[in-house]
Amino acid sequence: MFPLFLPLKFRFRAAKNSTFVIPQERIVVSQDLRKTKSQRLGGWSEDVHLLLSDDFFKSQKSLISRGQKFLITTDFFFVVRVEDEDEQDVSLFISASNTKTYKFRSIVLPTGDKLYERSYVILDTSEGQVFLHVNHERMKSKYGTIYISDSTGIRYSLSLRNNVRTMDDLSDFESVQGLEGIFFANAYDGKAIQKTKNEWKSKDEDIPAENKRKIGKDGSKVTPNKRMQDLDAFKVSYMTWDKGGMWERITPPKFDADGDRIECEDKDCSLHLHSLSNPSFGPFYTTENSLGLIMGTGNVGKYLSNKEDEVNTYLSRDGGITWYEVSNYFLGFVEY
Repeated sequence: MFPLFLPLKFRFRAAKNSTFVIPQERIVVSQDLRKTKSQRLGGWSEDVHLLLSDDFFKSQKSLISRGQKFLITTDFFFVVRVEDEDEQDVSLFISASNTKTYKFRSIVLPTGDKLYERSYVILDTSEGQVFLHVNHERMKSKYGTIYISDSTGIRYSLSLRNNVRTMDDLSDFESVQGLEGIFFANAYDGKAIQKTKNEWKSKDEDIPAENKRKIGKDGSKVTPNKRMQDLDAFKVSYMTWDKGGMWERITPPKFDADGDRIECEDKDCSLHLHSLSNPSFGPFYTTENSLGLIMGTGNVGKYLSNKEDEVNTYLSRDGGITWYEVSNYFLGFVEY
């Protein structure tokens, strides 16, 4: 696991039509080339470069100047290059991984050059395409945008906005194992995020947000961090059955574990499930040995609840199309 850029869910796949075998002596490292200062911990640095050696560093060559974090799967070689250390702005490059000479190309997002890119999370590469989570906000933002690539991993299209992420760069994104094209994700309500951004705006915009306090509508002082914490009350769960083309709210069960009809007055009522962003509850769980079987903990309502007395255990036998409440309280379960 790499901070700020790490694999969460992917499988290694056999390379396609390739007879090249990577030398056992090959070593790829990101190295701080400064000779007079201590290694910088945290954040992106322009002094770190990506190097390669095929002879245990008797000789070496530079792969990407300012290349810092990297990830190698059977199909893809990802590298983050630092563009602006002061702004902490980065870009992502990709090459085929099973090759003698790497040919890196910058990924193409549908945003053009209008948005900053602060960090990346490789969510999934198991089906020959890349699910990529990009943080366009502050370094410690609680949300990002999910993009899906073409077969080359170069060109991306928008898949899901406001995907929930943690300070440790974990993303609420899961694949339904054994069934291609089916994925689960949590995202913040867009209106709640916009409200949070609007309340940050003030006459002293030139002061860093982490160093100033805001005044709420009720007259109380509210810090930006408090506003970000409040977003946790506005999580919505989605599933896709076409590999990120369309995301839909999850259809809730009609009856609870006792056989009583579930009443939900809100028009946006749906099923919501917990994931990596809240380790206090059981995770979204699937296994290849039981195709279509999913277990999770959550609730039926407009948003995902963090209250233990409102969280129940749910089961699907058909890959997330229909759901059943199997316990009207939270059942802890552990994956072995």
